[in-house]
Amino acid sequence: MITHKHFIFILSHGCLALCLGSTLNAQQSTNAAAMAQSAEKGGGVSPDYQIREGDTVQVSVFDEPELAAGGRVRKDGTIQCPLIGSVKIQGLSQMSAARLIEAEYRKDYLVHPEVNLFISQFSVQRITILGQVQRPGSHDLQAEKNLTILQVLGLAGGPTRIANLKKVLVKRVVEGREKIFKVDVQSMASGNQTMMFYVREDDVITVPESFF
Repeated sequence: MITHKHFIFILSHGCLALCLGSTLNAQQSTNAAAMAQSAEKGGGVSPDYQIREGDTVQVSVFDEPELAAGGRVRKDGTIQCPLIGSVKIQGLSQMSAARLIEAEYRKDYLVHPEVNLFISQFSVQRITILGQVQRPGSHDLQAEKNLTILQVLGLAGGPTRIANLKKVLVKRVVEGREKIFKVDVQSMASGNQTMMFYVREDDVITVPESFF
């Protein structure tokens, strides 16, 4: 039997779920538009983004068209460049990778090389979202963005009306060991910036059911 108290709880919790889903979808639309606008200006990506295996990069050297290179970053973190061969760029920013290639050309081939490197296609991260969300399952994320758990729940359609957002569990492998984080998503949704939690590749997020 649903009491008056329970009805109020369901109603308020349902409103939170709906507001959260709407807010997250709006944030994602804004982010997507910003990314598209940045791409039109020449490939906007965070300067802190670290190149990953599977990213596709393009390399050009000013006034040296024959030294143009490109392709996916290989499993060993390298790309192949004319004359200098394999260069490991995984884990570097676009700027740092360009400076490294410049240094390699400067050793034996060019006096003042000017290298431009940009990421033309990002590798894809995958996470799994289970439990009380509208679209549970695996979801692909673009690797160039650091997404909060709020944004990721938006990808899954937002929480259901019976979701317990105070005790969301995140299973993550850290240095070869499995760790479980208990995340208070409800506090984050209320604007508590100190509580923000960022997801990582291969995280398994479980949104439990609220019992009342």
